[in-house]
Amino acid sequence: MSLPTLFPRRRLARGLAALALALSPLACGASGTPGAKGPPGAEGRVAVVEVRDADFSGSLYTIVRDGKQSPQRTGLLIGVVRRQLAHAAARFHAGQPDRAVDSVLGALYLVRPGEGHAEMIDAVGERALAGAIERMSPRGDEGRVRALMELRAAALPRGSRARAEVDEHLAALDRWMKETRTGGPLEQLGMEQRASVSRALIDSRPETIQRAAAATAAWIDRAIEFNIEYRQGGKRPEREEAVEAARALESGGASMAALLLRYGDAKGALDQIDRTSARRVIPPGLYERIKAAASSDDAVSWQALATAFALHDTQERDAETGMLQDLLNGAIWGTALEAYRRDPLSYDSATLLSQVMIRLGMSEATPLVVAGALGDRPSPGALGAALGLLLGALSEEASTDDFEAARRTYSAAGPLLALADRAARGGAVLDPSGARVRSLMASLELRAGHLAGALPLLRAATAAEPTVNGLTLLAMAERQSGELQAALEDVRRALGAPDARTAPLEIIQAHLLAFELHREAGTQERAKESLDAALAAALDARQRARDPGTKARTERLLGRILDGYGDEKGATRAYERAFALVAAEPPQLGATMLDAVGRALVERDLPAARRALKRGLEANVDEEDLVYGGLWVLLLERALGVATDGTAGRALDSAANRASWTGKLAAWANGRLSDADLGKLAQSAAQRVETQFYTAMAKKAAGDAGADERLRAVSKSPVIDLLEVHLAREMLAPELRIELPRNAGLP
Repeated sequence: MSLPTLFPRRRLARGLAALALALSPLACGASGTPGAKGPPGAEGRVAVVEVRDADFSGSLYTIVRDGKQSPQRTGLLIGVVRRQLAHAAARFHAGQPDRAVDSVLGALYLVRPGEGHAEMIDAVGERALAGAIERMSPRGDEGRVRALMELRAAALPRGSRARAEVDEHLAALDRWMKETRTGGPLEQLGMEQRASVSRALIDSRPETIQRAAAATAAWIDRAIEFNIEYRQGGKRPEREEAVEAARALESGGASMAALLLRYGDAKGALDQIDRTSARRVIPPGLYERIKAAASSDDAVSWQALATAFALHDTQERDAETGMLQDLLNGAIWGTALEAYRRDPLSYDSATLLSQVMIRLGMSEATPLVVAGALGDRPSPGALGAALGLLLGALSEEASTDDFEAARRTYSAAGPLLALADRAARGGAVLDPSGARVRSLMASLELRAGHLAGALPLLRAATAAEPTVNGLTLLAMAERQSGELQAALEDVRRALGAPDARTAPLEIIQAHLLAFELHREAGTQERAKESLDAALAAALDARQRARDPGTKARTERLLGRILDGYGDEKGATRAYERAFALVAAEPPQLGATMLDAVGRALVERDLPAARRALKRGLEANVDEEDLVYGGLWVLLLERALGVATDGTAGRALDSAANRASWTGKLAAWANGRLSDADLGKLAQSAAQRVETQFYTAMAKKAAGDAGADERLRAVSKSPVIDLLEVHLAREMLAPELRIELPRNAGLP
């Protein structure tokens, strides 16, 4: 039967039509109903498998590939959940709370009804849950917070102070939820539905899921009644009640389905829909797909269902009336997992599941998932797409400096890279290639300060795919390992790489690197040859550049070259032109500002440093750029014994109270943290090198004779992409008197 509408039909229909379009034509398929044993910890003890980091990728792969319950699988599942929660705890400790929360959810999403065990939460896992509770509490997500509190309480000894505190928090949360259930009847039902569903997403006990389903049914029932009352009475309803009714009518049916599908239970979803009013509001296309999955229980029907939810995730939804994002995410996970388990050789299913696992902080098994679906003779297109997914997984870990997770993921990619290498030897062109994957992993190893791990990867990548940029990076790494001749040979190869004609800026950088290497070796004539070549390449690139960004980068490189000749005025003019070119582009202006302030720090030119920093402040460049620029100006003022003019303070003040690393640097600069304090707060290799640099510079300004040796250690750091490493090297570099070529034709 059709429903009378609450609003003009077009508004409600638009949301329903969008979902119906996303969840339209069907295939056939089905579902296995997960077991239902009882609350976590009620199933008795099992032989727990201690999953180490080295075992995690393979163990996680085993768990997601096959969901059939057995005592052996249960023991492994407990170990995998423990290890995933340990990864979450490490992410909280590293100052990455959002990624850590995703990782906690990933651990709990692995658990289906009947699989929960108290042993899953050890002391480390309890800390991860505590971090998730702290992070999620301010968001008003009382459902998931309550579930996490209950899990945490179960992990703490009865009678302990910590357990008592959690119990007190639970009681306080219950009081708060009762006190905040205000508004009209439908509003209150909506709040109860959202809290119950959020809780059921991570509390796998059957009674919790059933409670959420009942709350969803009551919410839809009242919305239908409300709509009929409005149609019959004609009285304009309260806006909040009207919005809640629209939410239930638009997304209630799909929400009921998503709740059960989070656990891969298509039969349960169909049953709940058929015997409640959810049947009246669920989009027909979605209903038919659930029905197909419930009856056929095959890979095709589950993949159709998973694809429908994934497609809906990409579409714009009404923030007030659309399905909860967390619920949609849960449905995508549950359906993607079922589709994959029905056919692990399906590349589409493996890809979708891998994408969800990356989102949930479980990248480590994704190379095994996609490699297993490719077979022995994959097409170049499929293999390239798999390598692209691997690049995405590594990039996700790189975005939070989680080098250990990146290493676990890369280690699991051995079979995938073997397929790529074999295809490349056979002449296949892959996009991206295995060489690109190795290059990215090498850059992560360098960022982590692991030179020994980066060098073999760079050598392998550049042997398979020699590029100017790759060989220049290899040369920089060889230099840091003390192999100057090997570095010079790498530069020679870079200048003759196949892409040399299409990479003019990279060619300039290669020539500049050769100049620095010859300068370090004390071979002045060869240094001049390299600097002259860099100048010629820069002037040529300057003529060919078309867009402002490329022109500005060329001018900055030209400024560095002219500094090599000692032409300070020419270098200053080059930086002025660069500033003018990117005046309206804050990201490029920020990079230009840092180059200019860094150059002034090396040259001890305080007026130039202040001018450049003021430009950044006026253009409101990124806060991080301002902090580093402000630090360099402040250090230069101290080194010269000059009173500050306030410019550096303005740049630092915006971040001084932040918890970020740049906030800690700003606090140190303002005297609120000691050198020792800053050292303790530095968690990554890059942060430790920065700490070395700034504390050494402060000691140098104070007249410490040993400061230069500390700077020398910074200049040899394997974290070669840090500006601080470059600055330390330039400050300690031997002075060379190199004359500009006659008739150079400088602008």
